[in-house]
Amino acid sequence: MKLIPNNTDLTNIDCHIHSPFSPDAKGCGADEPQIIADKVRAKGLRGFIVTDHVDVGYWNGYIIDFDKYFDAWRKVRDDNPDLTIYIGLEVGFDIRHASETAKLIKNLPLEYVINSVHNWEHPVPAPAGVPPYLTYLQAIRQSLDADYEFNTIGHIGFLERYINTPMEYAEYKDIMDDIIETAVARGIRIEENTNSALPPRQPREDFLRAYKAAGGIKPVLGSDAHTSDKIGQHFAEADEFLNKIFG
Repeated sequence: MKLIPNNTDLTNIDCHIHSPFSPDAKGCGADEPQIIADKVRAKGLRGFIVTDHVDVGYWNGYIIDFDKYFDAWRKVRDDNPDLTIYIGLEVGFDIRHASETAKLIKNLPLEYVINSVHNWEHPVPAPAGVPPYLTYLQAIRQSLDADYEFNTIGHIGFLERYINTPMEYAEYKDIMDDIIETAVARGIRIEENTNSALPPRQPREDFLRAYKAAGGIKPVLGSDAHTSDKIGQHFAEADEFLNKIFG
């Protein structure tokens, strides 16, 4: 890997886009790579990062054909010199498959890696009616010690998409502060994920204020687009939201 430095200017760049190389994006009608580049340009963005899914142990064992993946996106970059394009992955961290994941991606010519948690262990079933946020946050903390390089923590608060109860900073302060302090100490960036049209954002304001107080820098923006109409979605509102916190 030769990841871009974490002080790279990523303003006006969508840092989280999926393509047909991701099985879920292909299933919902993702456009081919050149069309994605055209849509990014049409949205007025100066570039994007393709971050297709690697979730070892899921998707019925599906793994990207990496030769085709890098060939396709290098061609798009060569054909669109007016756009800033980085080739990355969204790596799903799961402690049960962490070693296999590390071996799979360590020698890939990646430029950007989002480290996300989509699946995790639930060692103790949560009581009825209580969101299992603690085990989710513990999995994020485990992911920070992954045996591979990465730039960014993806969509902190992902589980809120599926549960109506908010994941409040005050309730999970100890584990959230551990995540924040570790990320800041290691220079790991936070992604502000704009998949949701309305607040709460991912992550939420109270988490972000604690992150800033600990020395964290303004998060990057990622639409998490699985279809081209979602590229750059809600970026103006999200940028205004972040500017009120980070200046």
